[in-house]
This record gives sequence, C-alpha cells and structure tokens, in this order.
Amino acid sequence: MLRVLRLAWLLFLVTLKRRLAYRGDLLLAGLDEVCRGAVALIMLKVYVTQAPTLAEWGPAQLSFVLGFSMVTIGLFHCLCGNLYALSNTYIIQGNLDRVLLRPYPTFLQICFDRIAIEDLSGVLLGAGVMVAAVANLPEVHFGPLQLLLLALMLASSFAVVVAVFMAFAATGFWFEDRVGMVPPVYNLMEFGRWPVRIYHPALRWLITAVIPFGFVAFYPASLFVGNGSVPMIYPLLTPAVAIVALLLSTALWRRGIMRYESAGS
Repeated sequence: MLRVLRLAWLLFLVTLKRRLAYRGDLLLAGLDEVCRGAVALIMLKVYVTQAPTLAEWGPAQLSFVLGFSMVTIGLFHCLCGNLYALSNTYIIQGNLDRVLLRPYPTFLQICFDRIAIEDLSGVLLGAGVMVAAVANLPEVHFGPLQLLLLALMLASSFAVVVAVFMAFAATGFWFEDRVGMVPPVYNLMEFGRWPVRIYHPALRWLITAVIPFGFVAFYPASLFVGNGSVPMIYPLLTPAVAIVALLLSTALWRRGIMRYESAGS
C-alpha cells in the first residue's frame, strides 16, 4: 500500500509539472470551472426567488448542499475525470495495453494519466459556498468534531462518486462504444443536490438504492444543516454506502480487465 501511495504521489507531481508548463491554459480552465459553479449559484437563486422554501429547506440550507456537491464533484473531476476516456481512448484504441504492462493498479494509472488541476478551483468555490451558507445559519455551529465529521462525509461522498463512475466506465469492457455510459449517467448526479422529497418515489429509490447519487450531497449534507425531515440513518449510512459501492465497482472493474482484448488484429 505504501508503494502504491508513493507511486501515486510521483505520478501526481509529474502531471502537475506538465500542466504548469502551460499556466495560461491552466488559469483559463480554472476560470471555466468557477463560471460553472457561478451558474449553478445563479440558478439556485432563481429557484428560491420563485419558492422561498423547497420541501421545507431554505436558501442557506440549499446553498450548503450545493457547496458540498461542488467540493465532491470537483475532486472527482480533478482526480478521476479521465474515466470519460476509458471506452474511446483505452479500450477501442487499445491504449489499455501499455497500462496493463505496468506493475501498478490499472484504475489509478488511468486516473493519473490526466489530473485536471484546474478543477480544484471548483473545490475552493464549493468550500466558500459552504462557509457563506453556515454564516447565514446561526443555529449551525462547527467545532473540531463537526469538522472531522464533515471531512469524513466529504471523503465518503467522493468515494461514492468514484465507485459509481468506475462501475459504469467498466461496462465499456462488455459494450464497446466511443461515448460509453459515463456521460449519460453524469446528468443524473444533479438529482443528488436537491431534497429527495420533491421527487417521485421511484426516482427517490433510484438515487438512494440503485445509483446512490443521493449520498453524493443531499444525505450527508443534511447531517449538518438538516431540518429534521431526513431520517438520521440516511446521512450516517454514507460511509457504509461508499464502502459497499467501492467493493462492488472494484469487483466489476477486475472482471472487465480480465475480459479485455487488445485492439490489435
């Protein structure tokens, strides 16, 4: 494990040096991520202008959930965004061959082939949104224990996102397609930013038990700014959901790797 972590750190440094060689491009890409977050904040403002509360959740509470999701999704884009290229670049074009020749986990190699440093700007924006939201919630207080719990929930939510997209990216080993399943599933993540009570029971079940995007933002964030409408069991289950999802997705990934055939004739 220590060897894997050391190699991961070295790969991260190599990628960082490569990206810093084009600092202007890096800056513009970082501003693009900030603009995306700003659009999400504007849309939230529009929604709360039309309806001051949404399923009994006020603007500050919804802003905290949005900021929580920005941090989680920003980390995923930064560290694992290269999963989008699995079907086209690695499986169909055969570039997975060079990955399999190296004595290092294939999943980490693919992720670290392209680390999007610029997406850390979205993480910083999300953190700022959460801080601003808490400032407007006088009944919410963050001490050392709450901060540790917040870090655990953010890490667990990040693991849920990684597990979901690892599993859907792995389907490319069975169903070869240049686009793959990752982009269509990505759009479902938006449902995890809003109170689940506003959805049809079938959709609520889908994002809780099947594709657990509810545990990416809303459920864990409700542990800190919830209004009592969410049973406590749901946010507390976030770490367990992350572990189970990672185990299942890792097993599917390994089966897919065993099934892979080179693109050579």
